[in-house]
Amino acid sequence: MRYNVRPFSRATLLRGLAATVSCSLVFTLLLGPWASRPALAALARKAEVSTADAFNPKPSDTDIILPMPCGLSMVFKLVAVPAKGLLWDMPMRPGVDDSAHQERAYYDRRFNTALSGTFTLDDLPAAWRKLAPQGQNFFYLVAKYEVSNLQWRAIMDNACPDTAQPGAEAARPVTDISWYDAVDFTRRYTTWLLQNAPDSLPRFAGDQRNVGFVRLPTETEWEYAARGGQTAGSQLLLQENFFALQPGESKADYAVYRPEQGARAEGMANIGTRKPNPLGIYDTAGNAAEMVLDTFRFSMAGRLHGSAGGFVRKGGSFLSSDAEILPGRREETPFFMADGPAHARDLGFRPVISGINTPGGERPQELTAEWNKAGEKLAPLADGQTARNPLDELDRLLAAAPDEASRKNLQQLRNTIKENNIMLERQKQLEAQSLLRTGVYMIETIRNYSIRRNSLKTQMESMERDKATAKGAELEKLKKILDTAKRGMVMLDTSIAKSLTFYRSKVEESALLSPEVLAAANESLVKDFSGADPFNENMHTNLELYRLHIDTLRKNKVLSREAMQKDILERRFQ
Repeated sequence: MRYNVRPFSRATLLRGLAATVSCSLVFTLLLGPWASRPALAALARKAEVSTADAFNPKPSDTDIILPMPCGLSMVFKLVAVPAKGLLWDMPMRPGVDDSAHQERAYYDRRFNTALSGTFTLDDLPAAWRKLAPQGQNFFYLVAKYEVSNLQWRAIMDNACPDTAQPGAEAARPVTDISWYDAVDFTRRYTTWLLQNAPDSLPRFAGDQRNVGFVRLPTETEWEYAARGGQTAGSQLLLQENFFALQPGESKADYAVYRPEQGARAEGMANIGTRKPNPLGIYDTAGNAAEMVLDTFRFSMAGRLHGSAGGFVRKGGSFLSSDAEILPGRREETPFFMADGPAHARDLGFRPVISGINTPGGERPQELTAEWNKAGEKLAPLADGQTARNPLDELDRLLAAAPDEASRKNLQQLRNTIKENNIMLERQKQLEAQSLLRTGVYMIETIRNYSIRRNSLKTQMESMERDKATAKGAELEKLKKILDTAKRGMVMLDTSIAKSLTFYRSKVEESALLSPEVLAAANESLVKDFSGADPFNENMHTNLELYRLHIDTLRKNKVLSREAMQKDILERRFQ
């Protein structure tokens, strides 16, 4: 476990910096006339930093800009979390399965959790609503960049920093601060906004008292945004260790870090020097590692261990290796060291804007109505009917309960069954998504087997022609190769037949799903494969074919293995 905690006192560091500056001045004076004017000019340009560089060097049309003291700003991005109701949340598996480093097997493992947001669309200012994606979602906001030194000074100092000539370090992420310092920054910034720009914060519809506030993100909030948020489908969120890169791109296009080999290691860079992730936020990998709100707990057996330790740092830094800049990488940092609150020269933060889960207005009544409705109905069966609901019988027993103790016990039982129904509904939806995804991938498997078979068949036909004229050793060699090829052909035929049988079984299982469950699962996969790259386009085509086969069976039409294979091969990858 590497903490990267600075072991020097502040006084020691200042003395070191003074010595460095003195040496630099002496060197410059000695260099004098031999110094290259173009080189010095280039160095000067490199050191030039504008005020905008320190809070929004890469503006875009989807920016949500909040004011700060001293004429500065902080830019946020809207993060949408799919939801089907006020009590619905999205399953998440943060972390990374680091199979290459078994010594971290108890440490870097994915764990089951869930994510939602506190704001509905109605809670957002009208200008923000235009930036929200379609569909039913809950929202929070995440800072577009890591907090810069200039932004830090504007909030934490009693006087405004120099914005005319901010200095070379102004646009770099603020580091060497403690977790408590970062929390204090969010407190002070929220207070300033409430006093100077209260309309810039989201407010809950119908609630005049409660308001959104700035805080550190939870680990799950941070990782969801770092992986691309609503731009990433469930496949990417659940399985991939990095957000999707475009063809020809590498992590170095998005992260400042220490490469394993080749290029020289870089120092801390200004905010926004690399490309943004798909959500439009910068430096979620490398540059400065980032603090989150959560305490660190081991991730093992698909859940978090019960012991809460230090706080979690995410994303890796400019000192990290390639394997350490994954969004899911988890590292523990202590709140305190022997000499006081822990801090590190490569550790900064970015805030989020969130709110409470139980605001006033009509929300309490809406939450109560949502709870009363949730789990009351069992998930539809294959034929669209609903199984007999034990809650109906419990309601009759409750009405006839002879005393308060019996009524209380029956009510507890009813709530238990109700919660189980909620879990079953969500599990059914996840299973349906998995079922459709398996079918989509099986189409690709069958197609690949068939392509390999056709290629082998062509080669065998060519060798048969060559065998007619071959003699001696050459003939014997061809015979051996053909024998091997024939065995390979048998194996491919067997694999195709087994794959088609398995594929048909998935189609049959999917045809038994209720229309609403099937439609929801299909909608989720459409989003997963919404990219414009060849892979996603091909997977989207496979999904359409899979739905066609499901609809064929649901109409009680004959769907032979030969017909399925013909459909699959006719829709080859373009």
